Amino acid sequence: MAEVDLKFRKMFGEEVPTADEFTLLPRHYDDLMRDVPYKMWVRYIVDLLRRLDASFTFTRVLELACGTGTVALEFAKMGCEVVGVDISPGMVEVAREKATRLGVRQRARFYVQDISELNLPNEAPFDLSVCLFDSLNYITDPDRLAKVFVRTILLLRPGGYFVFDLNSECALRENLFDQDNLDADEEKTPIYYFWSSKYFEDQRLCRVDMWFAVKDERGDWVRFREVHWQRAYSIDEIKKMVEAAGWEWVKVFDAYTYRPPHDESERWYFVLRKQSK
Repeated sequence: MAEVDLKFRKMFGEEVPTADEFTLLPRHYDDLMRDVPYKMWVRYIVDLLRRLDASFTFTRVLELACGTGTVALEFAKMGCEVVGVDISPGMVEVAREKATRLGVRQRARFYVQDISELNLPNEAPFDLSVCLFDSLNYITDPDRLAKVFVRTILLLRPGGYFVFDLNSECALRENLFDQDNLDADEEKTPIYYFWSSKYFEDQRLCRVDMWFAVKDERGDWVRFREVHWQRAYSIDEIKKMVEAAGWEWVKVFDAYTYRPPHDESERWYFVLRKQSK
């Protein structure tokens, strides 16, 4: 711990300005997440749906909390028409730029919206909606999370699916977020980070203090800190919410497998279906 503390102080110093969630980070988010297996996630979702419903086909995809649009753009590369929404204007700006660079702006559109207040009257209906990377854990008010399920079902066609993931309480309690890359080579990394979490069991809330150091245009290190909060939801809580919204409960999986959840599952994948008329 003393060695980690020394590295932390060397990189971040004593005083680091605090920024709101995902305000200074968007321009550096893809560097931070460069090792995240987005393509694997998309293949997993496609295979899950194929196993559950061999007759299901999709061409129009809605991604909730899309961030910089990487998952949505993977679907666009497959030939789908995609729409992504995110509450962060900076994330959406980067997603639009990426769509332009890939030459798919005609079939990849991104909007700044709070997903608990989804409103896309000119875009619906969709065949499939996805929400990944524990984005729904960031909605710490259960009433607001319930609204996500109500709003999303209105945008899907009958027979459409909603696939999303959640961090389990086990993951939040066991300090899943405690991580850093302080050993990275300064000549090779454009971003340093140090994350420290604390779980408040009585509130089922996890606070994550995140320190970042990123290189600006001149090559100087810019330092800032963000505080993120996630809430732990149980599978039973989620089932009540989605069924109250009118969804058909299909299945929940231990993430990236085809097995049911277990006591040590860190992440769950949920599959819901809008009933056919």
